[in-house]
Amino acid sequence: MKKYLPFSMDSVPVAALRDANPLTLSFVGDGVHTLFVRAAVLERNPYKNNVLHELASSYVCASAQAEDAKKLFPLLNEAERFIFNKAKNAKINTVPKHAGIYRYQLATAFEAVTGYLYLSGQNDRLTELYENIYSDKFPETQVSDTENEKKDEEV
Repeated sequence: MKKYLPFSMDSVPVAALRDANPLTLSFVGDGVHTLFVRAAVLERNPYKNNVLHELASSYVCASAQAEDAKKLFPLLNEAERFIFNKAKNAKINTVPKHAGIYRYQLATAFEAVTGYLYLSGQNDRLTELYENIYSDKFPETQVSDTENEKKDEEV
């Protein structure tokens, strides 16, 4: 899992991140999470771009992130829970069509914790949490070449 995460070279002080707008942390976390998922999907499923996009989108949509947030919350320490709750309770002005407000709040909280850990340079902690969440979704085995050829023919 570690090889799929972009690692921050510099870090922002934790005190500054605690005071940061949680939606800003979520914005950064969304980018980090999306890059992680795209890299993991690409290695295991070297299909055409439209298939890759569909696969990646199924992991980074608000509904999927809300489910991941439920797995994530029990694993969080006190500082991470503070960020999670702050983001979950932030005033959100828009909600996507395919997710209710509660799911969107959970997805925002998931992204904010990702952004917090990334910006604070806690790369090992982010890896640890993602391994717990994604170990069953991204098994270490790759799809065989014949499966890829079949998928290419379908598209």
